[in-house]
Amino acid sequence: MKGHEAAPVSPPMTSLLGTFFRLAAWSPGMAAILRPIARLAVPLVSTAVRDATRKNSTRVFGRRLSRTEHRAYAREVVNSFYNFVVDVAGASNRSPEQLRSLVAHVDGLEAFRANRGAGRGAILVTAHFGSFECGLAALAREERRISVVFRRDADPAFEASRARLHRALGIVEAPIDDGLDTWLSLRDALLHNEVVVMQGDRAAPGQRTQTVPFLFGQLRLPTGPVRLARLTGSPIIPVFTVRQPDGRHRVLLLPAIEPDTPPTDAGDRAPSASLRAIANSIASVVSRYPHQWLVLEPVFVEDLDDGRG
Repeated sequence: MKGHEAAPVSPPMTSLLGTFFRLAAWSPGMAAILRPIARLAVPLVSTAVRDATRKNSTRVFGRRLSRTEHRAYAREVVNSFYNFVVDVAGASNRSPEQLRSLVAHVDGLEAFRANRGAGRGAILVTAHFGSFECGLAALAREERRISVVFRRDADPAFEASRARLHRALGIVEAPIDDGLDTWLSLRDALLHNEVVVMQGDRAAPGQRTQTVPFLFGQLRLPTGPVRLARLTGSPIIPVFTVRQPDGRHRVLLLPAIEPDTPPTDAGDRAPSASLRAIANSIASVVSRYPHQWLVLEPVFVEDLDDGRG
């Protein structure tokens, strides 16, 4: 699911990403024609992408892939990223109904509706998967008001596409860059039984994190969703959008996670039960759809180069 912030990429890929956005907005047909070329070329020309997908795949699958397996994995991850780029650019030119028509099914909708009937608001935690534009359109049919937490992107093409999409869907933007003001607005939204969408699989610079076991490694996950749930008493509901073989999308609404009690020991650095549950929900989807997890940089703690891994 996207519509929040772009998946982290290296500087050369960031420039290429902006080029893809402009191309997709200008000529979706041309972007579609170039997809097979990008899928094959990017892993060949980018040492960074090859290295990142090698490291990440080892933590995802629990073993080092063969050369042939890794080549196929890298191509499919790049293909998913390219699809994401085209989706964001194209979504801003589609109506909400057109976006909803691209959603084949919403899993867990009845349980979601029952949970929302309690009137406690809901924190929807997502990850870097698929086309969140379609997921947002499906949720906008269920909810009168949705706030999406995001960090403003440095690429103007991406930022313009996202802003147009949010306006079309009636989404309330909650830029994390605005600090305390955004946090207070999210608290108030939840206390008024509204929905807040937050990123769960990676933290933006400056966000508080905790290291959590994740598949065959460890990830640093943002603690914001858990802290906000404790503050408001709102449940955390994991939600993901994945792409089907026919090109349509499936929205996955997983079982709700109740806010836990903060540790009495201020020095306790162990991840909370709620954060571990978020990690497990994301890991379950990564295990089912490993090629659709939009990661083109090393993301596991063991493979980071900042001296803390």
